[in-house]
Amino acid sequence: MTSWRIAVIIFTVSIQQVWGGDEITGYAGQSVVLKSGVDTSWNLAKVEWSILKNTTYIATLRDGVLAENRFWRYKGRLELNNKTGDLTIKNVRIDDSMIYTVTLVNKSETREEKKFDLTVKEQLKKPNILQVFSSLKKGQCHFLLMCNASDENAKLSWTPLSGLDVYYISGYTDITKPILWMEFSGNRNVTLNCIASSGQQTESKQITVGCVEEIIMPEPHRSCSCASMVFWGILCTAAVIILCGLLYAKKDKLKAAWVDGPLHVFQCLFKC
Repeated sequence: MTSWRIAVIIFTVSIQQVWGGDEITGYAGQSVVLKSGVDTSWNLAKVEWSILKNTTYIATLRDGVLAENRFWRYKGRLELNNKTGDLTIKNVRIDDSMIYTVTLVNKSETREEKKFDLTVKEQLKKPNILQVFSSLKKGQCHFLLMCNASDENAKLSWTPLSGLDVYYISGYTDITKPILWMEFSGNRNVTLNCIASSGQQTESKQITVGCVEEIIMPEPHRSCSCASMVFWGILCTAAVIILCGLLYAKKDKLKAAWVDGPLHVFQCLFKC
């Protein structure tokens, strides 16, 4: 066998395999795992994770030595698995979005390379719930609620009201603002959830609504003691009796004084 054929065989055995890039989505503040996908039978001799076209290494395994803080932007945020070659990026940021390349070499000098296209998005925030209208009429509570999200791509929905004796209608003013109309008997509370979802993220906001029928108390009246009522009754009766007796005793003199006018009658009551 000629030497050039031997060289071709050796090159074929140790040929570098380049796989297609995987698209990975992460969310700011969370962790992302870039899985190397290496054959489990491999005994890894070298793992090299790099970024940018100038092959800037960010984490490596060489001669059994792990180096996870090779680049300042990722300091304290990388974790390299020396068995699988997987790379974990903690607390990912928006500017971590780029192409990542891993080069794997086993003890037999076989090499494999894989690329990852990482996209980091803002973390989904909790939706907001707005109470548009509420009323209590004839013992029935009425509510109109609206849910919205800061992320324009988020899909919003109300959770089913299963098991609740509530009449409701749900719809949309537009795709990002679902509304809910409810009717139920008063003097109770109902708890609802508005759910926002975007990709693999889900956030929810809870609200409890209810009506309490107002109880109108009768207006209090002023009261007086029974003893004072009896006292004033006796006093008035005595005054009437005395006045009647006085008029009867002076009836003749009062008649004579009446000729001179009412004023003389009044004076006669005390002087005649």
